Amino acid sequence: MSNIYQHGFDNCLTMRLSNSDYWDLFLCYDCKDAPDPDIILSGSCLLINIDINDNNSYSGNTLYNLVDWDGATVYGAGTTLNDIGLTGIDNGFITYDCTGSTSGATFLSAFTGSTLVLSSADTRFFMTAVSGCTYDYTITPLTGSTEGRYSRLCGGFYQGFFKLSDQTFFDDVSDNMFTWPISWFTCPSSEVCTGITGSTICCVDPKITYKCYNDKKPTPYNYQVLPTRYEQGWTSMFWLRKGDEDFCSGNTATTLNDVYSGNTGFFFYMGTRAENKFWDLFSGETGYTTTSGYPLPPPTENEEVLNNNPFLVYQPQGCCCFSGITQVTTQQRDRNLDIVNNALGFRIKSDGSIGYRSIGMTGVCSAVTATTIVDCNKQCGCGCSSGDSKVTATTVTEKYITGVTITEEYSLSGMVKDNQWSHIGVRFRAYEEYIGCELNNASRRLGSLDIFVDGYLKWSVDNFDEFLFKELNEYREKQQGVPFNYSWGGGTQGLIETNTVNGPDVKDENLVIQENFAGTFEGDVATFKMYGCALDITLIRYDYNETMSRFGF
Repeated sequence: MSNIYQHGFDNCLTMRLSNSDYWDLFLCYDCKDAPDPDIILSGSCLLINIDINDNNSYSGNTLYNLVDWDGATVYGAGTTLNDIGLTGIDNGFITYDCTGSTSGATFLSAFTGSTLVLSSADTRFFMTAVSGCTYDYTITPLTGSTEGRYSRLCGGFYQGFFKLSDQTFFDDVSDNMFTWPISWFTCPSSEVCTGITGSTICCVDPKITYKCYNDKKPTPYNYQVLPTRYEQGWTSMFWLRKGDEDFCSGNTATTLNDVYSGNTGFFFYMGTRAENKFWDLFSGETGYTTTSGYPLPPPTENEEVLNNNPFLVYQPQGCCCFSGITQVTTQQRDRNLDIVNNALGFRIKSDGSIGYRSIGMTGVCSAVTATTIVDCNKQCGCGCSSGDSKVTATTVTEKYITGVTITEEYSLSGMVKDNQWSHIGVRFRAYEEYIGCELNNASRRLGSLDIFVDGYLKWSVDNFDEFLFKELNEYREKQQGVPFNYSWGGGTQGLIETNTVNGPDVKDENLVIQENFAGTFEGDVATFKMYGCALDITLIRYDYNETMSRFGF
């Protein structure tokens, strides 16, 4: 009993978790055989490493990636884009004389005659400074005592595409003759063949027709220097310095921020840089084609619809005229369907809060353009003279409009300080992991979106939709360099600087992307890294600790 009294007492420490600070526990990188963080941060997971202070990365208006993705592909010896001017003039990738006539030879040369060679020997991702004819996009290179060279943004930003669409609308036909179109068996065939006898001929042999059809299949661009999706997630990290409200006061020219003040502060953007500029019928583009022969205006699509109302199908008073077929004609594409879930921007607001803005879909509505065709039988006395077949038509306007919704969320204010270098990390971590080929067909995942400032987690969003890049519903020649874009230091212009033959299309003004993402970061930018994996906080903090001295910490 005495032993109990002497030794039976509570001598344990009482511990209680304090909520006065944020703590992370990680076991552990200093253990035996633990991976080296330097190896992880510089290994295959690193996809983009742009450092403006590095001469191998900085070349005036162009920034080059310092690393190559091991999955990069370029068709054959390289790919030549002969139609890059059609869209490249809209963000300054292809320059032209803004004061000249848009119907003159100089503009037409830039619009229809510009080329870009993408060599298989150079698979670096690159970004160029955007420009335009209407607004100012000032970028000033500066050099600090410790940070080295950086870019001061007062209206300008960088943008680049990493993949080309191979959308051709070409229908593959199998070698099974029973699947071939019946027109191939007619004499002569409707299929036009070239090069069989040294001249253009009409094929009468369906096997020859089949060969000719396949010979016309476009050669794929097969250009991709960054992945579009990741097994678990991705992480982007930036060194930037947010300016105060007077930071760019010395620049008196009109910028995107002056027009769209609600878009100020975008420092990172991913997705399509604009809507499809060829979505509608514009008179100035009539008669012009791509180098492959596709017309610049959208294709005309016809569909015959049988009216199910018998009182409209058959004429009264014994008339045998059949008027129940409606020819539905469209000549425009759904411009908004291309941008739904295809635009995601990250923004620092003037109060120092940080967050995102994205585009989703609310619904689809349509009005009909219809041409009613009435074939009058000459025997029925329906206004047709003897021996005649008369057609009358009534047309109304057709439009397809996809409803879109803008979603945005922000942290508390004061997360990013004015006039001070900050290390910003943006991470998406999916709740489910897809390995290898599973990524190709798996549906969009949910995950967490996390924002880090100076190595600390400052804000998080649960059940965030995974961002998936996608091409436009358009011929590949008419969307070169438009989808599969990253922007650094800004959002994107949309079609605010677009131009075409005989001037800009007024129906391209004030569209969704322009209204919601045409804005820029006002401040300084120095480095941009992107990883194809969801880095844990210890690695994000390690990167901050390893680079902080360069930026005065």
